[in-house]
Amino acid sequence: MHHHEFPALFELQEADFERIAQFGRVMGPHIDEVIEPLYDFLKIALGQDFNLNFPDEKALKRAKSLSRHAWLEFLNGRWDDDYIKSRVRIGEVHAQLQIEPRHYMAAMDKVSDLLAAFVDQLVEPAKARATQEALRRLARMESAFVVDIYASRTTDIITKQSRALTDMSTPITALWDGILMLPVVGIVDSRRAQDIMQRMLEQISEKRATVFILDISGVAVVDTAVANHLIRMTKAARLMGSYTIVSGLSPSVAQTIVELGIEVGEMRTTGNLQDALRIAFDRIGKEHPIAHR
Repeated sequence: MHHHEFPALFELQEADFERIAQFGRVMGPHIDEVIEPLYDFLKIALGQDFNLNFPDEKALKRAKSLSRHAWLEFLNGRWDDDYIKSRVRIGEVHAQLQIEPRHYMAAMDKVSDLLAAFVDQLVEPAKARATQEALRRLARMESAFVVDIYASRTTDIITKQSRALTDMSTPITALWDGILMLPVVGIVDSRRAQDIMQRMLEQISEKRATVFILDISGVAVVDTAVANHLIRMTKAARLMGSYTIVSGLSPSVAQTIVELGIEVGEMRTTGNLQDALRIAFDRIGKEHPIAHR
């Protein structure tokens, strides 16, 4: 994000920052007269959400103290690295706590109104108008900046979560040295097939697997698309030096594949996991540990 472009976007000049800083010097001692009404307003406006964000007196006290600090920084009238860092932090905290941007914007707006009333009291009439304007612009610029940070952090969080879900829904297990297995359950659409293939290839390379068993007994529907995905996975694994066995092929799925005329090529299929394991151990030249039971 280009931090330096914000003042230009919101038409804030050096003189505006100077006006804010001048006002800040007389406003500082009155800061609690802004913070208290702000939280009274939020309590009414947010209703139930207020209690979710501030469950007890301690949380509320801490929030007020952080707000006080943030607004005193605002009134310094500086758009420097420290100020930007502090606003990045505010955006991150809001994203982490999942505080809605509209609530943040409403709070900014409320404080702008409260500060406007103080400008009328504390600033000489000739300068009041320009000071009001500068404060409004800075408040709008800060809102845009914080909401930008909020949005990008929220996207990061969602990306991480979906990655975690992908990992959970593709639990690859090392059954033996050189043998990996993945039970695929549910529906395989092209997005999920892509994820499975990516995880599969990562693991083959990481664990140096020579055999990969894909167990599809839990796949709800195997149609042309799914069969083609499986064939692509098999081919990709083979390119990485791993032999793939697709196990759990039900008779009806086998029939479907035949009826669809899909060319399975070198894809090795078995009806159950035991057969797949037998083949896998043969491949790695090991005696099947449960073959003689």
